[in-house]
Amino acid sequence: MKSTYQRGTIYEASNSFFVRYFEKTIDGVKKRVSHKLCDRDAEHDSIACAAVLALRDEHMVTVRRPKPQPTATPLICDYWADEYLPTIKAGLKPSTVDGYEDIWEQHLEKHFTGRTFTGYEPHHGSKFLTELIKAGYGQRTVAHVRSLASGIFSHAVIDGVIQVNPWRNVKTKIKAPKPNETADYTLTELMDIVNNKLPRIDAQLIVCLAGLMGLRPSEIVGLCWEDVNLKAGKLRLHQAYVRGHLGTTKTGVDVKLPMLQLVLGLFKAWHQQLDEPVEGWVFPNQSGKDPIDIRDYVVAVLRPAIGKKHWRGLYAFRRGAGTILTELTGNPIAAQQALCHMDLSTTMRHYIKTKRTALAEGIQMLDERLSLNR
Repeated sequence: MKSTYQRGTIYEASNSFFVRYFEKTIDGVKKRVSHKLCDRDAEHDSIACAAVLALRDEHMVTVRRPKPQPTATPLICDYWADEYLPTIKAGLKPSTVDGYEDIWEQHLEKHFTGRTFTGYEPHHGSKFLTELIKAGYGQRTVAHVRSLASGIFSHAVIDGVIQVNPWRNVKTKIKAPKPNETADYTLTELMDIVNNKLPRIDAQLIVCLAGLMGLRPSEIVGLCWEDVNLKAGKLRLHQAYVRGHLGTTKTGVDVKLPMLQLVLGLFKAWHQQLDEPVEGWVFPNQSGKDPIDIRDYVVAVLRPAIGKKHWRGLYAFRRGAGTILTELTGNPIAAQQALCHMDLSTTMRHYIKTKRTALAEGIQMLDERLSLNR
């Protein structure tokens, strides 16, 4: 038997007294709950006795007391700008941060706009990556996007914003296509560009620094005249300039590189054109306070001169440098040293293009060697 009271319904079960009432969940849904008041004893002997009613009233006061609302997790876009981006800027190379910012602006910002960490689930990420694949993005791009997104959520876990990183369980319904073979320039193509398509000395020098000496774009714009020894034909490589930030090179090297005569001649011509400065940026912008923005320079100078059909990017010149050195020396370590890679596997995997005639030439050489031993 049970009686109804406006502040909760008391009932007896298993020789104990309980109060039943309704509470609203976080999402506003009413849910019936029960709370044990006490066991039956001499003092608490019925659902209507004063002692049981007093326990019911005491508990229901706490039930109706306003409860603190759960703190909403921040918007993911706000967390990126306020927490994650400042953290990686403080701990990573500017070139690495630059790459992360590109991924964020091109892919993640639109996806995360208006979303909070609390409401984000693995199926959201899976659908997003699957759509990228359907749009034609390859394995490398999808992997980079996934890595950055997971990194943001892992950082939020460390900060106590969320308990679990949902990106650990993100999977795609279809496989991303393998990346296309990266482009490069042969020595013949490079010299044709320098001699016939680039009338400006600074443009010729930039292309040769990338395509013959293997410098990264950030290392090229980070060069100062103090690093250029025109008499000894040496070039000190120790810093890089990325999005307004001057720092060490990507691999932290500080080396003096011997210059090719062609590169040295271009340096001397460019030095003379700038009225022979003894210090400052080798490639200054109009104000002279900072170096050129290499992206703007590509759009305004290099790409129009070389032509859209033949333009493959500055890194294509750098990849070409690795291949050219390896073919000339027969030793990939020469390319590794020129490109300043810490690991030879990086040079072999990304910066040395396989010569398509290598097998045929190898078979011919083997035939010739075997014929000598008959």
